[in-house]
Amino acid sequence: DLWRMPESAQKSPGGGGGGGSMKNKLQAINTALEEQDATLGSVSTRLESIEGLVGEGGSGLEDAIRKQTRSLQEKMMETINAMQEDMDHKFSLQVAENKRMQQHLSNTKRENQALTKRLVALEERVATLELELGGDDEDEEDF
Repeated sequence: DLWRMPESAQKSPGGGGGGGSMKNKLQAINTALEEQDATLGSVSTRLESIEGLVGEGGSGLEDAIRKQTRSLQEKMMETINAMQEDMDHKFSLQVAENKRMQQHLSNTKRENQALTKRLVALEERVATLELELGGDDEDEEDF
């Protein structure tokens, strides 16, 4: 579409279209040339801006891609490092909590053992006192 002439400029002289004067045809051709020049100018401007980014002939395209890739890679590494630090922190908190729970469990077990020993000692003392006091045989069966 960039390189097509308008239909009015494509008609042959005396070719059946109304207003086939030579002056009108030249005017149509000039209009078509001006439109093509404007389009060509727009394309040239866009091409120059692209060449500004990637360099003449695309030689800087690889550099532009490397810059973008490097930027993305740096962001990914920052994110990964932040996640790693967060995980390390949470891991150390969990280790501390596990140690605290282990100590609590050990203390509870020791207390349980001490209470069990005390209970056995008290049961023995009660049995001894019952024997000394001459407890009833019926009462012994209730225990």
